[in-house]
Amino acid sequence: MLKYISNQSFNLPKSPIKLMGATFSLISEWMKFANQLPNYGGATYTRWGRKSCGAQATLIYSGQMTGPEYRSAGGGTNYQCLPNDPEYNPKAMSNVPHNKLRSAEYRADNLFGKSVQQHIIPCAVCEARRRVSQVMIPAKTRCPSSDWVLEYGGYLLSAAEHYGGDKYVDNAHYRSSYVCVDQDPESYTSKPATDVSGQLLYAVTVACSGDGALPNCPPYMPDGRALSCVVCSK
Repeated sequence: MLKYISNQSFNLPKSPIKLMGATFSLISEWMKFANQLPNYGGATYTRWGRKSCGAQATLIYSGQMTGPEYRSAGGGTNYQCLPNDPEYNPKAMSNVPHNKLRSAEYRADNLFGKSVQQHIIPCAVCEARRRVSQVMIPAKTRCPSSDWVLEYGGYLLSAAEHYGGDKYVDNAHYRSSYVCVDQDPESYTSKPATDVSGQLLYAVTVACSGDGALPNCPPYMPDGRALSCVVCSK
């Protein structure tokens, strides 16, 4: 760009009005140049709960949200967005020692204003072109400033709390990632899942009393109110 500008001839006038016009001319030239630049990537993020990206992002792929069985003490804690069209290495062997990824299901009934209880959660991996940063912010409904672009907003979800501590307890729940699930969620299939042994996602609240209670209640609410979240880029 500097070489481009250096090759241009700009005779800057002494008049403030004409100088302003020359400045606008330079900005116009820069915008024309920027629009001709090839797309050199951008910030990527996963939109949990939707099959597509927002209007300002490009879909890389869509699929379904997966994780280990909610009662399993092993496996990963980070959710995976599995593509709809898997490709296996032809050299991959079958029946190897393994852990299994299972479908993730909504368990936050009435949170979204529509019933998606026990439906499998879709996901979309998106690219916000010509942006270099992205962040998920819990307990917010807006981005930090006008410099940031709101990709989507929703609710913070994770596995349920469990105090048993025994890996053999049938209803045990183990730690998982916290994810921002879109406030207008879709279902991966049209019907609820019949198998309830996958990864189960619940709303997230804060502790305002007891062990580990937050010291700032309020503004955090002590009534079990679900935390919001936003995904922003710039």
